Amino acid sequence: MKEVLNELLGPSIFLLALDMFLDNPRQWMNLREVARRIDKNPGSVSPVIPSLVEKGLVESCKVGKVSVVYRLNHRSEKVQALMTLKNTLSEAGE
Repeated sequence: MKEVLNELLGPSIFLLALDMFLDNPRQWMNLREVARRIDKNPGSVSPVIPSLVEKGLVESCKVGKVSVVYRLNHRSEKVQALMTLKNTLSEAGE
């Protein structure tokens, strides 16, 4: 799916990552997978992920001693509103 929010609001790694999580709401991913999917360097993505978690848009889960995985916080009202907005924008652009 197109990066709807990134196209509307301008280029941003934050928005690219958020769009990617909105497109894959139930999938757990580590930092490297997030970076791979948005075609960015993990070093550029690493400061963005904690911000998404802090805002309640993404949830994290520790796996093992040092690994952390992330996915969209589908229970968040903000996320539900963003999903509705993204779907509306996608339909309007078709």
